[in-house]
Formats: sequence, structure tokens, C-alpha cells
Amino acid sequence: MRVRGESVTFTRGANSCTLQAIRGQRLWDRSEAGSGVQVGDRSEDWIVKAADLVIDSATVTPVRGDTITADGIVFRVMPFGSADQLWQYHDRDRLYIRIHTKERT
Repeated sequence: MRVRGESVTFTRGANSCTLQAIRGQRLWDRSEAGSGVQVGDRSEDWIVKAADLVIDSATVTPVRGDTITADGIVFRVMPFGSADQLWQYHDRDRLYIRIHTKERT
């Protein structure tokens, strides 16, 4: 099965790979109960085939500091949600992963 999406570059240090990714977003409510202040966070997510994340001939999982570049915009792999996850499996068979990023400014 192929991922239909856009071509992106996944980079770790001086090494990179090009792969297909589906772009999405996740919203997370960080408000504290009873505070009366609504605080939220947004993650730009990328669903990729896990086997396509190959750096230096090895299949890798995302770590903090990795980046994804799409259409000239750089997104940094960042923790998201209450568990501070950088990524998670997207399917039961663990063929696809969802990578959490923030646009680098």
C-alpha cells in the first residue's frame, strides 16, 4: 500500500530522506479545570509509512530535533498532548506513524 499525499523531506542532522506524507492537525486543550481560561495547542501532524523513514540505511523513529520540510516550510518534531508524544502508531498493524510537529519560525 502506498501513502498518497505530498512529498516531504525528513531530516536528522546532515542526513535526510524523501517520502510521501499525509498532512493533518490535532488540537489539544491545555486548560486547567476551573481556571476560566481556555488554552489550546495545535500540532501539524504527518502520517507516513514507518518503513519509509530510512536514515543512513537504517529505519528510524522520529526524535526531538528532527524536521519535516514541505513546500519550503520547515516543521520541527515536537512533543504533543498530555503524554508529550513525538509520534504514535496510526494503525493496528504499526505500518504507519503519525509524527507531531510545529512550524519552525
